[in-house]
Amino acid sequence: MKTSHLLNTLALVVLAAILTLSSPVFADDIDPLMNQARDQLHDALNPGGDPPPNDQRTALLKSALGELQKAAGIYHGMRKQAIDNIKAALFELGKGDPDQKAADYIRNALDEVRDVTG
Repeated sequence: MKTSHLLNTLALVVLAAILTLSSPVFADDIDPLMNQARDQLHDALNPGGDPPPNDQRTALLKSALGELQKAAGIYHGMRKQAIDNIKAALFELGKGDPDQKAADYIRNALDEVRDVTG
């Protein structure tokens, strides 16, 4: 009987650990650098109006990239995905964005960061 009780308790502890580690990140635990990166990505996308000129977008993206690279925490891979999207947007902007793909990459990066910051 004691072994069964011990196994049930152990199973409950393991389940609680799994649920805790897989839960989403909450805004109280967010690194301020993530919030700064979110704001810069929003400014680079400017969803309510015309996008800024490419040189200004590039500067905003480089700044957001730096903030994300310095941000503490893993954020369940979202930070890495946002970084990859920013690098892709910078690549497109470096080519002059002939296919108009930069906005899609910026939007994807912003979505990833918003998933973390709320």
